[in-house]
Order: sequence, then C-alpha cells, then structure tokens
Amino acid sequence: MRKLILRLVILLAVVGAGYAAFRVYQQLPQRQETTATAKVKQGDVVVRSFARGELRAVRSATLTAPNLFGTVQVTKLATLGSMAREKDLIVEFDDAEVISRLEEKQLELDQIDEQVKKAQADLAIRDNQDQVELLRSRYAVRRAELEVKRNELISAIDAKKNLLTLEESKRRLAQLESDIKSRREQAQAELAVLGEKRNKATLELNRENQRLAQVKLIAPMSGLVAIKPNRSTVMMFGMTLPDIREGDQVQPGMQVADILDLSELEVVAKVGELDRANLTEGQDVSMHLDALPDKKFTGKIKSLSGTASSNMFSADPAKKFDVLFSIEMHQLLKALGANETQISRILAQAETNRHKAPLQTNASAAPDGNVADELTKKRKELVAKYANGKVLAELRPEERKAVNAKVDADLQKLGLIAASSGGGGHRLAGLFNVGGIMVSQKDLDNARLPVPPDEDNQLDVLLRPGLLADVEIVVDKVPNAIHVPIQSVFEKDGKQIVYVKNGNRFEPREIKPLKRSESVMIIASGVAVGETIALADPEAKPGDKKKGDQKSGGAAAALPGGKGGM
Repeated sequence: MRKLILRLVILLAVVGAGYAAFRVYQQLPQRQETTATAKVKQGDVVVRSFARGELRAVRSATLTAPNLFGTVQVTKLATLGSMAREKDLIVEFDDAEVISRLEEKQLELDQIDEQVKKAQADLAIRDNQDQVELLRSRYAVRRAELEVKRNELISAIDAKKNLLTLEESKRRLAQLESDIKSRREQAQAELAVLGEKRNKATLELNRENQRLAQVKLIAPMSGLVAIKPNRSTVMMFGMTLPDIREGDQVQPGMQVADILDLSELEVVAKVGELDRANLTEGQDVSMHLDALPDKKFTGKIKSLSGTASSNMFSADPAKKFDVLFSIEMHQLLKALGANETQISRILAQAETNRHKAPLQTNASAAPDGNVADELTKKRKELVAKYANGKVLAELRPEERKAVNAKVDADLQKLGLIAASSGGGGHRLAGLFNVGGIMVSQKDLDNARLPVPPDEDNQLDVLLRPGLLADVEIVVDKVPNAIHVPIQSVFEKDGKQIVYVKNGNRFEPREIKPLKRSESVMIIASGVAVGETIALADPEAKPGDKKKGDQKSGGAAAALPGGKGGM
C-alpha cells in the first residue's frame, strides 16, 4: 500500500512539473522567424572592377653564374638595392682555378712550340745529312760508270766486277733516295701532329680566356640591383632561403642577380572570368600603392592574357587571367618628391632603354662561346691563304714566322685577338658576351661596384619592384538605374528571381537583370522602387542551407554577355 501511494505521489509531481513548464513556455514572447531585407533603390550606379597586383619593372636583365669548369665562388657582390649604371660590376667570381688552368694551357702551348722548333731543327739537320749521303751515293755511281768505260782495256773478270759495282751503286742510290723521302714524310707527319696539338692547345687557351672574361658579370643597363636567393643551400621545411652573399658557392647557370630598370614600371595582376569579359586594352584605371596609401595614381590597361591559369599553391586556386597595367611615371615620380630635373633624367633613361636592342642572353652566352670557334675557323682560312694551301709544317721556319705574323695582324684588325701575350698565345678581344651584352677587355678591367644605396633617398626606397598595389577600373556608369543588392537575387528553375515582401509573406518575382557589379545588380524590369526584398531565401528550410547557398550563387552565370558580368 505504501508503494502504491509513493508511486502516485511521484506521478503527480512529474505531471505538475510538466504543467508548470508549459505555463512558463506560454508566457514567453512568441518566436518569430526574421529575414534580413533591403529596399529597391534608384540612382546612378558606377560598375567597378577591382584587382590587387604587384609592381614590377617593364625591363629587367637576369645575370646567371657562368660555367667555369670548377668552383664558382662569389668574391665581390653589389649591394642589394644599389643603383648600377651600365657596365658596372655586379658580381665577380673567384678566378684562381681559371687562371691556373690558363697558365697550364699556356705552358702546354709553349711546350708544343718548343717541340715544333726541335722537330724542325732535327728535320733540317737530317736534311743536311741526307744531302751529303746523297752526294756521296751519286759520286759513287758516277765513279762506277767511269770504271765501266775502261772495260775494253781490262780483263773480262775486272770488267764484270765494274758492272756489278755500278749496279750496286745505283741500287744504293735508289734506296737512299727512297729512305730520304720516307724520313721526310715521317718528319712532316710528326710536324702535322704537333701542329694539330698546337691548334687544340690554342683553342683550349682561347676558351679559358673566354671563361676568365665571364668571371665578372657587369650590368647590361642602368637599374636597381636585386640579389637572388641562394638555391644551392640545403632547404628545410619552413626555411627561408638566404640571399647570395660574398663567399657563397653557386651552381653554374643559377640566377645570381637582377638589374631592374626603374624608369618605367607596371602592375601585374589577375582578374576573374567575369571581370575579364569587361576589360579592354587602353582602359583608364586608378591605383593605390601600399607604400603610398594617401596617393592616387592613374594608368591604363596595357595587355590582357587570352587564357586563364591557376596556382594550386595560392589561397585562391580558381583560374584567373593576367592583366598588365601601366602607371603614369611622371605622376608617380612627382608624388615621391622628385623634382623636374630628376623626372626628366629618369624618363630620358626609360626612352633610351626602350630603343635598345634586345639583350642577347641566349645567342652566345655559353661558357665556350662562339668567339673561340670563330677565331679557329678564321685562323685556318688565313693560314691557307698566306701559305698558298700548304700546311705550316711544310714551310721553312722563316716562312712560317712570316705567315703567322700576317695571320695575327689580320686577326687583330678583325678584333678577334688582342696583342700577343707571349709564347704564341693570344687573348680574345672585344667580343666577350657578359650579361647579355658584348664588352671589351677594357670594359671588364674598368668595371667597378656601384655605390651602396642611400637610406635617405625616398625615391629609390619606394620604387621597389614587388610592392603591392590596388587597382580600380571603372567599367561603366549607369545613370538613374534601378538596382538591388546582389545577394537578393536568386536562381530558381533557370530564372532570376527576388523575394518581394507582401504583408507578412515574401512572394517570388521574376526579374530581368541588366548589369551587375560585385555588390549591386541593375534591374531592367520586375520590381519597383521602394519595394522591400529579402536578402536571404525565405523559403529555405534549416536543413537546406547548403542548397540555398548554391541557389544564391547562380545569378552571375546567367547574366547576358557584353558588360553584363562585372
């Protein structure tokens, strides 16, 4: 009985608690679903496109480490940010190994020359000895012939002996002439081999001279020095590559420094698919540099890429189009505090660089180059000309010396070699390809490092390629247009609709869009000014949020062409 009473008491307590909770819930304010709204407006609408890009130089030159066939170590390096003039020294590498090889090649060439002289002397001595022996053999033949003429006066046996002696003398003379001819041919072959060795040694010497010239990298034009990171460093995850410094070893062909022409700059940016359809070359733009936030600059669209590309490592992997914007340099330089004299000098430098021939960075920049090959080819042609088609080994020493003097004189006139460096070797002259330009040995000897940058020079500090800039392009101006926020337009059953408030409900209404920007949709028909529209889909259920997001994102794809998608 007690258990029954206890259960009834517990049941009454639960029922009472439920009833109390129900009464509290009834006393609370009635829950209402709220939807954000906006008014349909009418007024002037400016359709704009925005892009964020990077400032860079229109003209630049990249200097790469040469192949020195050994250790490529930086011994001198221009200061980062210094302003270099044309033919200033930017990078110099250790030339100890190259000079050592050059001396070895010169010594090898000298040794070959001495071997040639010895072979020529031996040949001359042997020729003299052969001439003496040849005279003796001929004398013996002549004497045997005279003895044969006495055969009528002497016995038959003595006459037979004279005939045999004559035959033996003639046989010895023929054998001696054959031996002399063979020895001469052998000696000439040895001299020809030495001549080829000498040509090979000369070619290698010229190549080492060419490598020695590439130890110094000079500026092909005036501009800002930008040092590249040292990619030879062992890379760890999360590590930032350090810039190349003096004493570092680099790999042949690795980029060492850039020369940036700051007299003419541009902004490179990426725009989306909709913006690309509304941009044209020559369109006016306005820019704001992050380094000068309070300044506004004007420019134009220089070029637009025809294909889109994406960067999978960036925060936005969507495909976008590259756009180049020019910037008004006179306005930019004036905003940086440059006076008219400085502006005129900088713009004159831009005009000079604009009309320069393209840098020959690929034509003859190989370590061996085309200069040594051209020298060897030209030397062979001149030797054949002055030796009348003969090989140098076939000439007498005085004739060979005269031919070499004529050949060297012609090569110096052509600028292929400089004055003789002794020992028969020559330095290449006037045709070194360094940094994409042809320079002389005098230019290399006079090259000096540029003056380090002045920290107080605002002009050089702010005009740094790589700075970020915001670009605004006015695509169109529509006067007295009816417009709504872009998020109020939805796509339903292939139609563009908005939800117009009618009393306490929202009813869908089809509209005809005209143009759009990133935030505003211009309406041709379908709504009236002053009507209230929903900024979110009022028909979407809580579980359909993802679907509702897809619906609200379909408006842009269904817009008409031309300037409809901004």
